Amino acid sequence: MKLELPTRKPKAEKGAKQPSKVQAPAFAQDLYKDMRDRRLIIPAVALLIAIVAVPMLLSSSPESAVSVPPPVSDPQAVAVEPAVLAVQEVGVRDFRDRLDELQRKNPFGDRFEPKAVKDSVGALEDPTADSGGGSPVDTGTSPVDSSPTPSSSSDPPAPIQPQEPFVLVPRIDVEVGNVDRNRRKTIDGVKSGEVLPWKSAPAAMFLGNSDDSGSAEFLVSRDVTTVNGDGHCRPGKNNCEFLTLRDGDSGYLRFADGNRYVITVKDIYFVRVSEDQFKDQD
Repeated sequence: MKLELPTRKPKAEKGAKQPSKVQAPAFAQDLYKDMRDRRLIIPAVALLIAIVAVPMLLSSSPESAVSVPPPVSDPQAVAVEPAVLAVQEVGVRDFRDRLDELQRKNPFGDRFEPKAVKDSVGALEDPTADSGGGSPVDTGTSPVDSSPTPSSSSDPPAPIQPQEPFVLVPRIDVEVGNVDRNRRKTIDGVKSGEVLPWKSAPAAMFLGNSDDSGSAEFLVSRDVTTVNGDGHCRPGKNNCEFLTLRDGDSGYLRFADGNRYVITVKDIYFVRVSEDQFKDQD
């Protein structure tokens, strides 16, 4: 076995310059390592080349465009074109001309003309008209029938009769009775001025209805001391002089002797009365 002694590297001579090593910044080294690990070095180089090369290619002068010869027009077509344009220039027509043209196209226009209507009416009223296509009838020798016929005459319209003046008067339907004796009586068509429940016990007098037939007004007798039940009293419930009842309301009126009477409104309405009948009632 052959042994070799280690050799010593020669020392650099004093005064000789040693080559200096330039190191890149740490930021650039880290960026290079990241791009190398992600395999982005080649795309980055290609991008830099494209950024430099594309402006240079675009700045170069383009080739001259191919000149297109102007279209050659047909001399015959040029000569005909003014005439075609002259025919198509219609302009604005008068509105009366357009209306007349539409009226001529109306299929029903002639049927409603005064002359056409008069001719059609005359043909219906003329008894001598030839409807079967035969020879005309001689009207000079034939007698004329003067009797009216259904086709040639009509009954005159009946004269309009003037409407008789009338007056609307209030009416009510009520049910009255004595509360203590449990007696009830229905009275229909109570007129203004009539007393209720009856003349022997005049507890209230009917005055009239409201304009909308929504309520009836009563004048309460001075002999009535207390008013209960439905309705509205004026000037107050303790001093009831006027009683207002609606349809379906019931008013209980008590006299000083203890008798109680009830007035129940069943219906409120107006009736039409002639002026003569109204005067007779007054």
